Amino acid sequence: MNTHVKPDFRNMQVYQVWPRSFKDSNGDGIGDLGGVIEKLDYIKSLGTDMLWLSPVYASGNRDYGYDIDDYYTIHSEFGTMEDMERLIAEARERGMGIMMDLVANHTSDRHEWFRKALESPDSPYRDYYIFEKGSMDAKGRRQPPNNWLSAFGGPAWQYHEASDSWYLTVFTPNQCDLNWDNPAVREGIYDIMRFWLDKGIAGYRMDVINTISKTPGLPNAGKRADVLDFPFEHIVSLPKSHDYIREMYDRVLSRYPHCVTVGEGMVTDPESLNLYTRSDRKELDMMFHFDIQLLGCGALGKFDFRKLYRWSVRDLKTVIFRWMRETEAGGGWIGNFMSNHDWPRQVSRFGDDRKYRRDSAKAIALLNFTLRGTPYVYQGEEIGMTCIDLPREDWRDYEAMNAFTALQNMLHAPAWIAERIVRKMSRDNSRTPMQWTAGKNAGFTDGESWIRINPNYTDINVEDDLAHEDSIIAFYRRLSGLRRERAELREGRFIPVLEKHPSIVAFIRDDGSARSLVVINWSSQHVVLPAIPEIAGQAISRNGAPLFATGAVTAFGTPMSLDPWEGLVYDFSR
Repeated sequence: MNTHVKPDFRNMQVYQVWPRSFKDSNGDGIGDLGGVIEKLDYIKSLGTDMLWLSPVYASGNRDYGYDIDDYYTIHSEFGTMEDMERLIAEARERGMGIMMDLVANHTSDRHEWFRKALESPDSPYRDYYIFEKGSMDAKGRRQPPNNWLSAFGGPAWQYHEASDSWYLTVFTPNQCDLNWDNPAVREGIYDIMRFWLDKGIAGYRMDVINTISKTPGLPNAGKRADVLDFPFEHIVSLPKSHDYIREMYDRVLSRYPHCVTVGEGMVTDPESLNLYTRSDRKELDMMFHFDIQLLGCGALGKFDFRKLYRWSVRDLKTVIFRWMRETEAGGGWIGNFMSNHDWPRQVSRFGDDRKYRRDSAKAIALLNFTLRGTPYVYQGEEIGMTCIDLPREDWRDYEAMNAFTALQNMLHAPAWIAERIVRKMSRDNSRTPMQWTAGKNAGFTDGESWIRINPNYTDINVEDDLAHEDSIIAFYRRLSGLRRERAELREGRFIPVLEKHPSIVAFIRDDGSARSLVVINWSSQHVVLPAIPEIAGQAISRNGAPLFATGAVTAFGTPMSLDPWEGLVYDFSR
């Protein structure tokens, strides 16, 4: 990868590795850098241009790597700095870049900066974080500075007795929010970025980057000061966050033109995403949003069960088509994904993981690769890995354990309902080990896995899928080729069609010279494709045969019958 030229991130394909569960190379039951290196040829074979590596820094693992103790050290569970340097070099030899996670909103409470901040109220590191005085209520009980609710439930403040003050932790209690108003904090983050870019990495995925600015004065959230409330209006996509990211661009990113950036946009909207990613603003290249993943969830997020997780295909289309229209009009760019390390497996959440697992896995992939934006693939999607129904004693995720309590305390759910909800939506669903073979421990480890392996690995694994006549991996490889060959699927206008249809997701991609129609039956029933006014009277290429199909090749015609989860791409080029 040329480090002097900006790669065309819009034409890229990114593969995410959550290393703890990818491949163990030393038998300790934990995936590691050696395991990633071992599988680089496999990752490249899927059409990957960029490998997003979730955090491998030194960490106490309260949030499995997103609570960072030392940004300059590789966690010993994953290997050594020499292993990391080898991974960067070997990926580059295969034409892939390494994208690292940049966790810049917070550090762990074991980070050197925070430890020094606790030494004295007069420590210069005190201002690296957000410390405030609290108050006493009428009964003489200590109260935090405001009513902010953390993203994981409970107050977003931790009390420090020695200084009789509170420090802000918007996420887990040991993830201490940095004070980005302090220039020394910003320069410290920029130094970290330069260190890894000088090592040869090719990009950053920036964790909750749109929350780095907080409203001055830290006012209460919502309408009632006596009720905990998540401070959306005081931390999400505030104007100063753009100032900080533009400074980051000026101080760091502009000097490393090869670096590709994607921001995690917590509770973002199209207007904000456009501002973060429009090329003329010189901030980020692209951003993730969560509106698809939050379908069927209540206002408080993934564990808010009050909508019973019910959603329709029309709901899905409303979300997708809104984002496509508004980002195209506003010049923004999305990192498209359907699942990752924070969300349930896509085939279980949005497909049919029983009778039509293979078919729906392909249909979901077809959608992801033909939308306007850069497609991200999470490990295991390419074999149709499913969620696992983990009993509470096997949970490993802090978010899951905390949500179990919060559901009972805040939403008054009985324990048995709280457990069912967490089992459905837990991050553990996507963090079970990659299923390589039908052999011992799914070929993930020779030791005892750190988390239970999905028992369906004997049927769902890479080795068996590659040998299957209906291979999902082979489908992903063909799909990657289609996207590379067809410029309109990467760069063309996005034109929704059949918007009111209850089962069919359909749209046109048009770059002015080529025009493709994508049709997907998003259901487990046979469906009739009706006439599409937007293409009425237009000639179809290839005698009506599809450019691409998830299953049998079906010549175009309306009306025509679509099989369950059938997806087709037709060429209507002028």
